[in-house]
Amino acid sequence: MMPMRDDSQTGVDLENPTPPNSAPAPTSSTESRRKWRIALVSTMLVAVVAVAVTLGVMLPKQNGDSTISSSQSEAVVTSNDVVSVSSNDPSPVSTGSGSSSTTSSTASSSGSSSTTSTTAPPKTGFATQYLKSNGPLEAKVRMIDPTAVDSYDSCDALKDDIMNALKHFANSIIVGEKANDWWAKCDPNDPNWNPWGDNNFPPIASYGSSAESDGTSAVMAMPALASDGSTSKVQEDSYGTNNQVEGVDEADVVKSDGTHVFAAYGDLLYAWNATDGTTGTSVTRMPYNDTAENCTYSPWDPMPIEAYDYGDENSTDAVDANSTNTTSDPQPKTRRRQQRKRRTMSMIYPQPCYKPKPQILSLLLHGTRLTAIVSENDYVFRPYAADEIPSLINDYSSLTIRVYDVSTVPTDGSPLTLLGERKIKGNYNAARSIDSTGVLVTTSYVDTYVMANSLWRSQPLYCGLNNTEYEEKASKIALNRSELFADQLISELDLNYGCDHIFKISAMQSGNTSDATNGDLLSQFVSVVSFNTSSDYPDEEIPINLAGSFASGYLSSVYVSQDFAAALTVGSSYNPDSSSWDQSTFILGFDISNPIPVPSAYAEVPGSPINQYAADAYDGNFRIATTEWLWSDVNMTSRTTNKIYILKLPSNTDGALMKLVGETPHLGKPNESIYAVRFIGDKAYVVTFENIDPFLIVDLSDPTDPQVIGELELPGYSSYLHPIEIDGVKLMLGVGQEVNATTGWTTGVKISLFNITDPKNPQEMVSFVDKNAYSNAQNDFHSFRYLPLSQKLILPLSEYTWTSDGNFDGFVVYDVAVDDVKPIYNISHASSADIYGGCWYNAYMPPRSLVFKSKLTTILSHTVISTDLDSGTEEWKLNLDEDLNKTKSDCWSYFINYY
Repeated sequence: MMPMRDDSQTGVDLENPTPPNSAPAPTSSTESRRKWRIALVSTMLVAVVAVAVTLGVMLPKQNGDSTISSSQSEAVVTSNDVVSVSSNDPSPVSTGSGSSSTTSSTASSSGSSSTTSTTAPPKTGFATQYLKSNGPLEAKVRMIDPTAVDSYDSCDALKDDIMNALKHFANSIIVGEKANDWWAKCDPNDPNWNPWGDNNFPPIASYGSSAESDGTSAVMAMPALASDGSTSKVQEDSYGTNNQVEGVDEADVVKSDGTHVFAAYGDLLYAWNATDGTTGTSVTRMPYNDTAENCTYSPWDPMPIEAYDYGDENSTDAVDANSTNTTSDPQPKTRRRQQRKRRTMSMIYPQPCYKPKPQILSLLLHGTRLTAIVSENDYVFRPYAADEIPSLINDYSSLTIRVYDVSTVPTDGSPLTLLGERKIKGNYNAARSIDSTGVLVTTSYVDTYVMANSLWRSQPLYCGLNNTEYEEKASKIALNRSELFADQLISELDLNYGCDHIFKISAMQSGNTSDATNGDLLSQFVSVVSFNTSSDYPDEEIPINLAGSFASGYLSSVYVSQDFAAALTVGSSYNPDSSSWDQSTFILGFDISNPIPVPSAYAEVPGSPINQYAADAYDGNFRIATTEWLWSDVNMTSRTTNKIYILKLPSNTDGALMKLVGETPHLGKPNESIYAVRFIGDKAYVVTFENIDPFLIVDLSDPTDPQVIGELELPGYSSYLHPIEIDGVKLMLGVGQEVNATTGWTTGVKISLFNITDPKNPQEMVSFVDKNAYSNAQNDFHSFRYLPLSQKLILPLSEYTWTSDGNFDGFVVYDVAVDDVKPIYNISHASSADIYGGCWYNAYMPPRSLVFKSKLTTILSHTVISTDLDSGTEEWKLNLDEDLNKTKSDCWSYFINYY
């Protein structure tokens, strides 16, 4: 039996932790205790989620309690577009001692010097609303509004807001834990007491628990900032990326300058002559250390643990915080316990030593500079060293931007010349090239579990405490840990250029001050990074500029024009009519017209966009199409609302709010959702779908009164729309799926041609269906290519029988006329035997096509094929797997790494 441990036995004071340099403490180690921890935490998580969902649904429907009425919570827009808040707005709220009052939206600074900001003037005129934060801690957390664009005048102000967000998070946990007084029955003096009927009390979780052992929080150390006529005879070229916005080149896995082709193949960067790939290639392998450091365990063994002797838990003798000798005995001890510390291991990845090769996610090309954006995942789980602090940013991957000189491309297999590189925080979302400026958008995930873990009532230090005692102790712990957490988080974000380009921390919600975020406002950090690809990089490190925002919702997609970037973040808004929380898109705008991106604009619209093509900037306005899903009223006539919202882009004197100029009525039939959008000038072309495919043309020439002026109803749907013109006839080419109207099952790739010359009377000129096929171009728009001179469409096409015969993976070339679409030849990149029985390198190329002097180059899976565009005759073929030294132990399936 293992004796119970109360707070007095730990030899620490969680409410007054020791300084950040104190030695970290280990945690409990017994295997059976670990199992109970997993079972307990899993059970509690299910319970917490159930309670949170129940409260979120029921509270808005109750009268007179913690939920304020719509008249209290709704922001009222006056004729001057100034948001006012009712004087009885209860923000901020504190259930502890003392009172709180409404204050301005500017976070207080603790007195450090501020960094000069290049942001626009403060966006005044808004009375900021704050979340209700029921609990013992006074927490002041704003709801998102245009004042968030004002940014921070110092990193101390950012720290204050992080601490407020953490205290709000702690309140949500403490209030929820108080509802379960089961642990108050625990007897800390009875070693046999256990609510699970076992003799092993659930141990403190490893992450963050060192603070509960010796007063040193696992998050308190603040590491140094990282330094770190006859169309058949026309000679045609078409090798650019299929971009959304003119002048903005989108990152892709294949790039070409017309002379060479550059392709990202897993961890390899290939380059070859555009017109003849058989003359030799350049192969640049991304740096990779395939030796797993300190990893000698079998996949199914328990994770190894490092034991440290921290001596008498009741002793108050000081221990040298700088000592690395964890096995010595600095003072005589009357009682000692071996405590252990282990890193949390993934429950779904069985191989603790697995370290995958780096992967080139995308490429940017400008002039003679090629930029590779490389991701390196780290699944190697190992024990932390005694002086090592777990990271708060848990991306489990690192991004590196590498810039290469491509003025000279080797043909003997040697690599390109590396000019500079830079590691970037976060997971890759999108990248663009605007002339020589690269723009990269990433998302970092913050491990707020570190904060939550120390507040769960199942922790032994809360054993036997009644509700009041638990609340008091947990509150003191939360207060101390929030400052330590904030210090480390700011350090890990690598804000080397200050904090004045960060949106103020806000809850991504509106309409009601009750929390719709489950308390966690810091779950992710969206970064907008800019860098110059034409610099010399004398120290071989690429300088970057960074702006960003914490987001409590999720990043749906990114829109980038030549001077404006918008992060489309999906969160919640309160609907007082239905007393429910509905989905909204919060548009966080960044000015990227200068080398340093800065927050510049904000707006909120109902619903969520389907992809980047659902947003567009035109003639001083920002247009966005969304689908709002409505589930709160079973009697409603439609579960969806599809609309286009037109917002005014603010100037330097307008403030930050993107004011609503106009919006359409519901687009499509009841219950349909948006499947495709294309904005072209003052028109929008929209496809909605449930059982049939309405093709809509929306006139946006009057932004204040957008109207549907043309409509078609067709079977199936288009998921990508591309404008073309043939013989003076304006057409919209759609790629999607044919659908059986009776069963609702898709039946094959559908290619449609819509005549949009008369927008009030659109006509479907052609509908061609390739039965039982799928095209990657339906969702990966970079794989689409249309040739306007030769009037040919090149689409990737796949047909799978799920047997070893009759499969096709390749491309189809179509002749396109105003009244006809017909396939003329196929290009197969793999046989059925290759697909189901081949031995391949650990990489996969998504489908891409390029044309050089009327020679078609197609790239797919593991091969490159050149074909005469007119005749379909193969010119040459390049096997990307050749000479990669595969062995039986390094043999991968056909579709490996494809996503």
